This record gives sequence, structure tokens and C-alpha cells, in this order.
Amino acid sequence: MVSDKGLVENAGYWVAVARIRFFRLSIREKLLMILFIGALLGVWLSFQMDRHGTASYDIRVANFTAQNQGSEIATEEETAEQYNALIKDINLSKLPSVNEVNARIDDLIRKYSFADFKINTPRSSAGRPLSFHTFTIDLGKANYSRLIDFTDEIKTSLPYVSLQQITIQAQRRTPQFLDVKLELKSIEYTP
Repeated sequence: MVSDKGLVENAGYWVAVARIRFFRLSIREKLLMILFIGALLGVWLSFQMDRHGTASYDIRVANFTAQNQGSEIATEEETAEQYNALIKDINLSKLPSVNEVNARIDDLIRKYSFADFKINTPRSSAGRPLSFHTFTIDLGKANYSRLIDFTDEIKTSLPYVSLQQITIQAQRRTPQFLDVKLELKSIEYTP
């Protein structure tokens, strides 16, 4: 086993050898050697700076996340109280089921005479005591004024259904007609 003193003496030997070899070089070789070592140090330093920047960014993100989690934990009781107060205000037994909402949406589509339509199978996110359902509806050849009336009636006749997203695109051949994609979300009481 090599002692620390032996390592220092061994390093001193190699420094002396490098110094002797360096001073034996011509001026041109010395300049090229210094440039080469400088380039190596520059590359090494750029890698170190990149690693340092990445690490400091990760630390900032972790601190920000911890701060947000801390504030969420601090307000957890207040949020739970607000949630319970809102749930008490809702008559949960009157919330429609996924099939009832689907049927009412279908009735509204037919009421507004949208001939070219497709209601995709609802995606559900089950939970207790509430489940959330997402409906995607594609309407082809929709009239703009009927579309406005349709969305207004959804808001009034289905109060527990919200319009999450609407995508409207004019048809290329007949610009007075629109291709519409609606995303609706409903809640259902699941005891």
C-alpha cells in the first residue's frame, strides 16, 4: 500500500520530468503545447459549467416544487372544508348518470338538426363520491347560429355538464358550414 507521502513524492517526480521536457521544446512547440492544454482545459471547463448549470436548474425546480407542495399541505384543511361545503350545496342524487347525459346530448343534437354527427364513447374517471365523464362529439356541416344556440342550451339544460374544449373549422368546399369538435365533461354521483 502506497502512503500519502509516497504519492506526493511520486507526483513531484512527474512534475519535474514534465518541466524538464517542456523547457527542452522549441518556442513553437511550447506555444502549441500551451494552446493544446488550454483547449483541453476550455473543453473541460465548458462541460463543468454545463453540469453546474443543469444541477442549479434541478435545484431550483426541486425548491419550487417543495415550496408548492408545502403551500398545498398548509392549505389542505381549508381546501377540504371548501370541498365539503360545495358538495353539501349540490343535490347529489339529482346528478345524471353517464347514460342519461349521453341520451340528453343526443336529444339536443337531434333537436338542432345536426345531421352529420358522431358521439364517441365517453371516457370515465371513476372516483368516490364523484365520477367524471368526458364526451367527445363531432359535428359535420354545422351552421354557426345553430351551434351557438346548441352550446347555450347545453349550459342551461345540463348544468352539471361543462364545455371543456371546442374546435371549429370551416369546410373547404362550403365555408358556410363548419366542422366542429366538442369536448364536454360531466359529473356523476357514485355512492
